[in-house]
Amino acid sequence: MSLVLAGRIGGTKSTLAVFDYKNGNFKQLAYETYDTKKFKNFYGMLKNFLAVAKVIPKAACFASAGPCHDNICKMTNVPWSIDAAKINKMFGIKKVTVINDYESIAFGIEVLKKTDLKLVKTGKPIKLSSKAVLGASTGLGEAIIAWIGNDEFVIPSEGGHVDFAARNELEWELKKFIKRKKGIVDAESLVSKEGLYRIYQFLVETNKFKKSAKTQQLLKKKDKHIVIVKEASRDPACKKAVDMFVSFYASEAGNLALTAKTTGGVFLVGSLTRLVAGRLKSAVFKKSFEDKSKMKPLLKSIPVYVVLNADAGLLGAANLASKL
Repeated sequence: MSLVLAGRIGGTKSTLAVFDYKNGNFKQLAYETYDTKKFKNFYGMLKNFLAVAKVIPKAACFASAGPCHDNICKMTNVPWSIDAAKINKMFGIKKVTVINDYESIAFGIEVLKKTDLKLVKTGKPIKLSSKAVLGASTGLGEAIIAWIGNDEFVIPSEGGHVDFAARNELEWELKKFIKRKKGIVDAESLVSKEGLYRIYQFLVETNKFKKSAKTQQLLKKKDKHIVIVKEASRDPACKKAVDMFVSFYASEAGNLALTAKTTGGVFLVGSLTRLVAGRLKSAVFKKSFEDKSKMKPLLKSIPVYVVLNADAGLLGAANLASKL
């Protein structure tokens, strides 16, 4: 047996798993999902998991929601640091690496099945060319799978924190609304779970749309982003919020596609992405993705997929661990 440990450590939820790796296939032997904030630090979570798994794998890869340097990741949305050397010393795992969570998803793309993907915008992908990974969830993550020479290389990114660029008067008004509340307005301020709610808040608090009593009650009891998406078929404010969110998401995906010239395709991931997957296959998404002046013909040729497999990042971490 060739055992590898993989983890995807998010600001809200974290998943750890042990796989038996053989000939490019990963057989899952142990799997646990945790509420991240119930633990004081990552090491307590890992200790808990290893006690359940009852194995010490030869190699491990942990994907963290935050920037990584020198095999140490500092998470963005929780005050955690994940140190590969410390993991090696504490738990006796011989080979350990820590990477950005979207870097791990990029490694996961190569081991996904066709059934794990949903085409939302057609195109003519070019073989042996770069790809992009973009994901709206708790935050907005990005990564590039760059084709250089005769091989692919994963390039991590914090592109979700680029400035948000308003394209019309309504969006300028929205940007000023968020700036007053938040101080800064980056792409993640809008293309994320909280971002979708901010868009809704703007629409009702500036009297662009009337508040629905039912929506207001639901927002107090359930996850706000889920309420807005589900009520979009009945509440005009929710529908407009979702349409604007889809437009912003598409625009940022198009920006990344241009920046990295990802003619191999763009892959959208994350729980919020899967929730709105049906709406991403729309004229709103296609127009905002392709509407880039002289580069429209290039963007028309780039296909966009939704990754349906929620464990793409975990598989990517296992994939990288198997290479250590």
